[in-house]
Amino acid sequence: MNENKQRLEHVLGASITGYTPNAIKFTGLSLNKVEELLAQGCTTPTSYFNAAPTISQFIDFGKRCANMGAVATFDGHAFYRDELDTVLDTITVVGVKDLNFVGEFVKFTRGCDDIEVSSQELFAWD
Repeated sequence: MNENKQRLEHVLGASITGYTPNAIKFTGLSLNKVEELLAQGCTTPTSYFNAAPTISQFIDFGKRCANMGAVATFDGHAFYRDELDTVLDTITVVGVKDLNFVGEFVKFTRGCDDIEVSSQELFAWD
């Protein structure tokens, strides 16, 4: 088995939802798991997908969510053929109680293909 694929499976665990020949799609990754991906060399702080924020920007915003009492989860793709690169393309935030924070979310996700804001969750996909 490809060493990069094994490393990804170890970090991602049960959050793996689909395979292509050279990539894994994952959903619902916690902030801690995203930080682990970075620490394990499965991604870089500057990795990004299309117009989505970089890994470091997602981590910073996820920490901001936690400081506000909200929980952010992330979806993305990991490519593992010759080199390993993990990118995030979706963020979902639940538990937002401050309407000003909704504005921060919209500003953070500006440029994404789909942004949804409701009283239950904030969602953006690129």
